[in-house]
Amino acid sequence: MIETRDLTKSFGDKKVLQGVSLKVNEGETLVVLGRSGCGKSVILKHLIGLLHPDSGEVFVDGETIAGLPERKLGEVRAKIGMLFQSAALFDSMSVEQNLAFPLLEQGIRDMKEIDERVAQALDMVDLAGEQRKMPADLSGGMRKRVGLARTIVGRPRCVLYDEPTTGLDPITSDSINFLIRRLQRRLGVTSIVVTHDMKTAFHCADHVAFLHEGRVHFYGTVAELKANTDTITQDFIEGRSGDTE
Repeated sequence: MIETRDLTKSFGDKKVLQGVSLKVNEGETLVVLGRSGCGKSVILKHLIGLLHPDSGEVFVDGETIAGLPERKLGEVRAKIGMLFQSAALFDSMSVEQNLAFPLLEQGIRDMKEIDERVAQALDMVDLAGEQRKMPADLSGGMRKRVGLARTIVGRPRCVLYDEPTTGLDPITSDSINFLIRRLQRRLGVTSIVVTHDMKTAFHCADHVAFLHEGRVHFYGTVAELKANTDTITQDFIEGRSGDTE
């Protein structure tokens, strides 16, 4: 469903991605781990065409997206939903209006269909009946859930999660992790989760890619990650900085 081949990207003199190759099969969840600034979110932006690689290729559903005109990119983006760190809700719109927006953008005009799909999406994230609330009335966890509902209301084949538990308390983070896994099972979507939260990785991942210095330092299952004895990988998992007093 998703593949990058030898992806490189620099910003000025800073080399962020230095030959990243990843493959995500349909219906699978890949968790991308790495320290802040290692290029995790940069990968996501390449997958939806917001950034163009310096070299290498990006494939979505078997189609290379490098160099596609904006119209064709729109067709590719229709297959992909993205949950941003901040949920990125429109503060002047109600929950219902936020979820209806991408459906209207798709050209759907049947209000009965829109209402039904909005209600279904909210039910999937355990927010049934919250259509009339405004974003200002929602807790941080509820905003993430509404953002996730808006992501799936368009029925994408792939969902990208950019730090889905950032800024949330441990219990709310745990509920978001369960939602990610539940949506994968119920909808069969392909998922890519960018995070530095090990609990999210252990709970959600079918496979894990650990980025280090712009490259894929480790790729494997959760069991293989836990069993890996590489010092760099284990320092990240355990949260060890290597500094001494």
